[in-house]
Amino acid sequence: MQLDYAIEGYWLAKRRDFSANTINDYTLTFKRLTEFVGKTRELKDITSEDINRFLNHLRDDLELGQKTILNHWIALSSLWTWIERDLGLPHIIRDKVSRPRPRRRQSAAYTEAEVRELLAACDKGAGWDRAHGQRMEVKRPSALRDRALILVLLDTGIRASELTALKLRDYEPKRGQLIIHHGKGDKKRVVFLGAAARQGLWRYLATRRSAKQDDPLFATREGTAMQRTGLRLLIFRIGTRAGVPDAGAHRFRHTFAVNFLRNGGNLLALQDLLGHERMDTVRIYAKQAEVDLERQQKGASPADRWKL
Repeated sequence: MQLDYAIEGYWLAKRRDFSANTINDYTLTFKRLTEFVGKTRELKDITSEDINRFLNHLRDDLELGQKTILNHWIALSSLWTWIERDLGLPHIIRDKVSRPRPRRRQSAAYTEAEVRELLAACDKGAGWDRAHGQRMEVKRPSALRDRALILVLLDTGIRASELTALKLRDYEPKRGQLIIHHGKGDKKRVVFLGAAARQGLWRYLATRRSAKQDDPLFATREGTAMQRTGLRLLIFRIGTRAGVPDAGAHRFRHTFAVNFLRNGGNLLALQDLLGHERMDTVRIYAKQAEVDLERQQKGASPADRWKL
């Protein structure tokens, strides 16, 4: 059986088990693998050495990060687990191809000044140099969308994939409420916007009065939903114009979490708002926010407050 035919069988059996984002990620992994080893390669001839060479190719030739390479390893391990069970061929990854172990690098939260610079950079394009040396700046047609997008990311801490999946019907403007239907683990949750983000969305949506409820909340120029890669590239380019290094969509998630705790929010509420399954992940933000949990607990002691 050829590799591409085996992948077709895998999707017939497994597609319903995965979210749309996982399907997209796994599809990209399988596409890269088939390009590397050849789609007509016989499945039984693919070895652990081939997989190791493929992962090295991702690192050395495509210059992908360790976290992305780990995601590819997970997808391939899932594929060969199915191959082992349904096709009776050996698992060439388990105990044979070491699992990549990316170092956890906590993204730094944006400062207030950096966020202001990013918002200002939404309005004006890079411009150009005229013949006499003057620099002309161009008003960007997507300025209102991009400002609203940044304010929503900042106010809610939602993931890039969650933001790009939002539809108009998921926003309740009177309450400033956004419904995340398919968060991590396919869980539904609700997040809320402050006055500035609600106003930013109001100004942006005023330009889309003919949009329907099933249309994307944040649309491309063609009216389609933004993709995660497009969103990340957008934030990176805005950061470049603003002079903000390492600008990315995920940094807004850290910025929201850290400031939520600094402003008196508690870890349990933050866990719900971010859609984290484990409290251990949320505690990382507490360290960033320099929240003294011991002091907070002592200050909240009922026995002390009631002078018992």
